[in-house]
Amino acid sequence: MTTDPIRSIGELVRELLRHRNVSEYPKLLERYAVPGRDLEAYYRWNSRHYTRTCVHRNEEIELLVICYESGQSTSIHDFNSQTAWIYPLVGELVEERFELGPGGILELKNEVYLQTGDSGHFTSGKGIHRFSNRGPGRAVTLNLYAKPMSKWRVYDERTGRSTVLPAGPP
Repeated sequence: MTTDPIRSIGELVRELLRHRNVSEYPKLLERYAVPGRDLEAYYRWNSRHYTRTCVHRNEEIELLVICYESGQSTSIHDFNSQTAWIYPLVGELVEERFELGPGGILELKNEVYLQTGDSGHFTSGKGIHRFSNRGPGRAVTLNLYAKPMSKWRVYDERTGRSTVLPAGPP
């Protein structure tokens, strides 16, 4: 595989479709030298909740641009056996990781900070987590899922009970 920079989102999608081996996805994403305005067409902002805009989806992958206003978070969720790579493009996010404790109560186990310029952050869908923009400005990530994600298990923070819902904001 070449190490030349990938210079557009269209070129990234073509490379992802050409390289079907999941182990190659992080290398492809790292080669994507995000041009200044290349992804702006996918930015969507909502004052009530974060947004998810699909760049490409087929039976193997889903590539999303996710935009967070200051103070916005995903639900506490997991997504079964999905594998995801998260690349912070703008701002900073915090991933809070939870476990079910005694009595089914959610317990915060740790936090991982994701900043613009970080290399890809890998997450296995088997973990319970939430992404939050705690910063004063907007945050944007490019997310790649190996197998599209249409549903996820959402957890009630107070009770730990889970419900399977369509993926994304309410």
